[in-house]
Amino acid sequence: MISFQIWIPAQSSSGVSLDIRNESRTDKAGILDLIAVLENQGPNDFKGKVSITVPDGFRNISGNNLQVEMKSGEKLFLPVKIIVSNNAVSGASRIAFRLSDQQNKTAAEKEILYTVAENNAMRITAENPMIYVNKATDSVEVRARVSNLGNRKQDVTIVFKIPEAEQGNAFIEKKGSIGVQKDSVFVFRFMPSRVRSRSSQLSVNIAGFREPDREIFGNTSVSIQNVSSVQRYEDLESTAFSNFTKNTITASYRRAGENLDMYQLTGSGGFNLPSGYVFMRGNIYTINHQSDPIVNNTYLTYHRENSEFTVGNINKLLELSLFGRGLEYAYTSPDKDKKIEAGFVDQTYSLIERNSFLKYGYGFYTRGTLGAQNASRNISGTYIFRDDPYEKARHHVAGTDLQYAFGKDWKMNTKMYGGLSFYEGNQPTKPSLALESQYSGMIRKISLNGNYFYSTDYYPGNRRGILQIQQNFSTMIFKDHYVYANIMASHFSPKFYFYNNTLNSSNLRLDTGINFPKKGNFGMGLGYQYQEENSNSYNNFFNAQPYENTKQLKAQRFTEYLTWLSPDKQHTSILSMENGLVQYPDNNKQQYQMKVSGTYSYKWLTLNGIYQHGSYFLSEYAFSRLMNTASTYEKLSLSAFVNKNFFDHKLNITSGLSYTDDVLYGKSPSAFMNLKYSRERYALYLNSSYFNYSSGNFTNNLFTIEAGVTLNLRNSTLDPGKKGDIKAFVYYDLNENNIYDEGDREAAGYLIMLNNISFKTDPSGSISYRSIPYGKYTLKQIIQQGWYYDEMEFTVDRHHYALEIPLHQNGTTQGKVTYDFDAKTAVDFSPKTGGVLFNIYRNEQLVQHIITDDNGEFASFLPSGNYRIELNKNSLPSNTYCERSSDNFKVEAGKIVHLEPFVIKVREKVIRVKKFGS
Repeated sequence: MISFQIWIPAQSSSGVSLDIRNESRTDKAGILDLIAVLENQGPNDFKGKVSITVPDGFRNISGNNLQVEMKSGEKLFLPVKIIVSNNAVSGASRIAFRLSDQQNKTAAEKEILYTVAENNAMRITAENPMIYVNKATDSVEVRARVSNLGNRKQDVTIVFKIPEAEQGNAFIEKKGSIGVQKDSVFVFRFMPSRVRSRSSQLSVNIAGFREPDREIFGNTSVSIQNVSSVQRYEDLESTAFSNFTKNTITASYRRAGENLDMYQLTGSGGFNLPSGYVFMRGNIYTINHQSDPIVNNTYLTYHRENSEFTVGNINKLLELSLFGRGLEYAYTSPDKDKKIEAGFVDQTYSLIERNSFLKYGYGFYTRGTLGAQNASRNISGTYIFRDDPYEKARHHVAGTDLQYAFGKDWKMNTKMYGGLSFYEGNQPTKPSLALESQYSGMIRKISLNGNYFYSTDYYPGNRRGILQIQQNFSTMIFKDHYVYANIMASHFSPKFYFYNNTLNSSNLRLDTGINFPKKGNFGMGLGYQYQEENSNSYNNFFNAQPYENTKQLKAQRFTEYLTWLSPDKQHTSILSMENGLVQYPDNNKQQYQMKVSGTYSYKWLTLNGIYQHGSYFLSEYAFSRLMNTASTYEKLSLSAFVNKNFFDHKLNITSGLSYTDDVLYGKSPSAFMNLKYSRERYALYLNSSYFNYSSGNFTNNLFTIEAGVTLNLRNSTLDPGKKGDIKAFVYYDLNENNIYDEGDREAAGYLIMLNNISFKTDPSGSISYRSIPYGKYTLKQIIQQGWYYDEMEFTVDRHHYALEIPLHQNGTTQGKVTYDFDAKTAVDFSPKTGGVLFNIYRNEQLVQHIITDDNGEFASFLPSGNYRIELNKNSLPSNTYCERSSDNFKVEAGKIVHLEPFVIKVREKVIRVKKFGS
């Protein structure tokens, strides 16, 4: 708090003056020590009083009326102590002093201006951090208490994040205003979805935001425990990398045009086995007039411990990719650092293809990796064999991949592969090679990254006969100007023995520019482009011999862009322009070309537009020549897209319109609309699209519609290890011998906690925990109904694990807090009886926290033994203390221990008196 004074000239009609001295100390925040200085300069004696007026939140412990009596020429000093409480409103407050005589006439006046610094501290807590749910049909009430600890009224928004199966999470907002030093409880009630209600537990996360800037001031969470007597294991710490799977089946019908009908069935999911788990994916479809359905992207995988077996469609993206029917085996070391894979693939598209096995060729592969979990340093080796009947060759490809990081700035990835191809007939055996290097790093403030690739013309891999160089530079200059330069050069010349051609294409492109710092909501950049394209692929379009001399397109362009973002960040737009000169094949003169594109977005709406004048690529120029168009190539493209949710995200609509006009596509409008209605157990969707092609005298219309339904089955957390079941029996051990025998009885409806999962026993006193991974589990204590069980740790190492849990009767401890103070001498304080915290220790180990209720009372249920209870002084109100803050007591089974009340006392006022001689 910062205070300063405004001295207002004292009014005096009787020769008496009034001044105020501020003697406040900085180490006593919230306390004003003032001295009222009175001086009688008149010829007569003076008798009257000093009246002090303080604003709300200020308390004058010296009294608001001070009687004074002064002789002529006498000076009087009066101490004044004012306490500024926590509920004092922030901002400037005036403290007024008025000196009056016995007839209440004003003799002098004075004002002090005191500024209370703004304090916007707030706190959010969950009233019930854990909620137990007995049945799937139970509703849940979540209560969040928000306390305004500051000195001004505050507007808040409380956001409840509810986990839902349909869209991942649902966010519910509650708004309110909270007065100074006040509390408010925000309540949200909801019914967990059926899928979620079967979970062992779910968490509702609560966040508090301070308006209007949406500044977060705190968060908390509420755990909702399903206490069913029978539960299945779930991985509560599952992440994006865990084996969590959504089990779904989708059936659809599609009609394209007037003659094509397609029926499709897809699905995926998995389930746990006593040892390991199975995951499946399937896709089958049939088209009218087709004799056999197509089954692809369909496979079954069995995971057990560190091994993985897959049979079905194998899609392996290797240096020489393999697709088709086959099987695969993979093994990962226990430390996840080493991995080996091997597989065989029959190059057949559909699983139920009628053609003979291996007709379309086959292949097999093996791959080993060291450092599989290390993204910075790892190495792998791969061998691939493929029999290719189309090329009439047997290809062998082997190589290695190395990834290495040099410190935090430099990273490198290198690939080296060699190939050996054996061709049928009189063709020679052909060796081949492929090299690739990628890197990224920084020299001072210059960021560098590059990609270099080379493969020989007969290399059988996915990238045959390619030379590619790509290099990027970027840095900041003048602190906030971003400059960049990107260079890309490539050459493409693959060769085949079975296909006589001499394809030859090359490209060179340079992009460089500068992005200027933002000015308000605007951004801008300028750049330069150089492009050169050479190819013999389009010679037929220029009446030239195929695969002879290449045709060239060369262009230089300047680029500009402008961005805008609205102050509320709801509207965004980008406008870019390119303009320059281009030289086309068979034309020695350079011609003008340009392109303008713009994008505007607002929430669920996006608009795009492109206008192009001149051919940017050889393909565009060649097709223009094919259409016998002498005029310059032009293209206009307009589109609009909408993506919006309705009915609390249950219905999603995605729709778009587009229009294209150029010599290749003609005037081609198109549109689509996709509708999806999602619920917890199912989803319905309807997709439609329309495309019109009109060029010259040729017109084609294509309308496609698709309808489908998706069924959401119960999700699974898949575990490759061994699993078992825990069957526990809970009983009241009345004779205290830890054996269920005569006289004991089963404990129905009793809460048990295994690890962090709660169960409520059935009428027979039993609980069941199914499909749990082998390992260690902890029985955690929950004291209730005057009974308790001992905590224990046990190891599940078999499929059926039996557990007996005896309950022993505990004792009850009761106590309370009371206040003792003199209202006349007590300093200002805010009494509270609820929320006073006590800690209970046994053998100097903390065993329990307890809190008083609104009546200041507390109760604790504890096993037999000796304990010590201690009051947490931090939970007491300000300006209070407790002389006896701890106590020792003994708990006996079935008995109630009454503790002596803990007496809370209030600190008394301290008045400093100053005496002055005459």
